[in-house]
Amino acid sequence: MTEPTPKLSGMYRFTSIARPIDPAYLTNRALLIVLPLLMLLSAGIAALYDIGGGPLSAAISGALVAFAAWALTRELAPDYNAAAFVALALAWIANVALGTTQVLLVFVALLLVRLVNRSTGPQWRVLDTLGVFGFCVWAAVNTQQPLILVVAAAAFTLDATLKDPVRWHYFAAAACVAAFSWLLLGDVRLLASDLAGQDWALIAAFAGGVVLAVAASPEPVSYCDTSPDRLDRVRVNAGLIIGSLAAVQTVLTNGRAAWLETPIWVCMAAVLLAFAARKGNRRAGATRSTTKIE
Repeated sequence: MTEPTPKLSGMYRFTSIARPIDPAYLTNRALLIVLPLLMLLSAGIAALYDIGGGPLSAAISGALVAFAAWALTRELAPDYNAAAFVALALAWIANVALGTTQVLLVFVALLLVRLVNRSTGPQWRVLDTLGVFGFCVWAAVNTQQPLILVVAAAAFTLDATLKDPVRWHYFAAAACVAAFSWLLLGDVRLLASDLAGQDWALIAAFAGGVVLAVAASPEPVSYCDTSPDRLDRVRVNAGLIIGSLAAVQTVLTNGRAAWLETPIWVCMAAVLLAFAARKGNRRAGATRSTTKIE
């Protein structure tokens, strides 16, 4: 473990988990404008159609779902600013039209991805690790999805293995496995009984898309929050894999309903769509260049 350096300021002096929404960045300013507008729209729709618990509840729910999707997508694909806003829009639409409200797993995935990709820069402190471990255990119990702890164990193991490793995170991974084993002693299920062939086909297609995105990803251009260093490509790709595993385990445990009950799948779809769009643009650019040469 490394001690915080004198260069760190603000909340980074105390934690490596949080990322403040700094309005100095254009994307953050856009978020701070969009979220209040979505709150007003959610409240208006709820009042007009008498939906849910009323305008105030709808406003809070809509903003929270939209923000969670934006924040997770920013971690999954740091170089794809537009993908985060695509996820935000789709998550808000899902909240209004389909009642998608469960964001707990989105925030779990966000923290685990951030652990692996080191988007904030500094290594995690002991209290960071203890807090996230406790959060993951609570989320696994609250949602009855013990596989969350397996994903957490994988994230801690990766952080203990990749560039600038935190070796004692092997112990955190072991603690996650122990907590997972403890949960198995209770009345929990690891695999839903209502999964059909199309669900497995969607999971396989999604996994294939993630593999392609990882294999073809270029070196990141985004920087860490607290240093002039660019993000590490291997760590960013590992973070995307962790986020993917967090999404898959929701379907494995909760079954078909999980596709729509949490916006985590909206985030994953936005990332893959952004990847496909960028690859398509590059191919089109290469084709135009070849035509001009000929």
